[in-house]
Amino acid sequence: MSCEKSRLLRDSVFEAAPALVVAEKLFEGLEDAVFCVKNRNREYIAVNLALVRRVGATGKSSLLGRTARELFPPLLAAGYEQQDDLVLKTGQEIHDRLEMVTNPDGSPGWYLAQKVPVHDPHGRVIGLAGISRDLRAPADSDPRLGVIGTIIERIQRDYAESLRIDDLAQSVKMSLSQLERRMQAVLKLSPRQFLTKTRIDAAAAMLRETSAAMGTIATECGFYDQAMFCRQFRAATGLTPGQYREAKL
Repeated sequence: MSCEKSRLLRDSVFEAAPALVVAEKLFEGLEDAVFCVKNRNREYIAVNLALVRRVGATGKSSLLGRTARELFPPLLAAGYEQQDDLVLKTGQEIHDRLEMVTNPDGSPGWYLAQKVPVHDPHGRVIGLAGISRDLRAPADSDPRLGVIGTIIERIQRDYAESLRIDDLAQSVKMSLSQLERRMQAVLKLSPRQFLTKTRIDAAAAMLRETSAAMGTIATECGFYDQAMFCRQFRAATGLTPGQYREAKL
């Protein structure tokens, strides 16, 4: 897309919602937060360098004016577009949506997504702005781990069991609210979100590496039943387990 057309697409939204300029500047230099603005056609009209690196592009210009379907594997893009349509058509905000994505090197990565509608002065939805925070695991040497390291290890070891978050808190002599705050500070996730992430990671590995039936995967990865497994897996990846297996992501 030409620079002139990219500028016109950008101006059509930014002139109606000038506060976007401030948001764009705030997120430009962040390494662990992907930022974008899209118009009603789901075309990227502003991105930060973290998003450029995430898709393995050479610069911002190669993303502007394009859609997720042109930049990501089709099945992943369909999940992103489903979220976009919810925001653009209903004006509903998306907060703390836990997403598993494929990094440029092919490895799975986890992000916490936020998407909000962009309104013009008359209140009409003319686009959306979104950020996704990279949820890389803290290093073992991170001094903030402290006592929650025990909880993290327990979840990673026993995710297939019927774990109750309040029982985990009691096991380290913390209240539920204390555990919530500590986990959020270190992992940017609640204990429940971390448990779900761990189970979906395990399920994704089984989908890639085995031919096990869906019911077997659900049971061995700690989901209540196959229906819950399918529902939570799709919410996190944008794909059904079957689609994920077929795509070989």
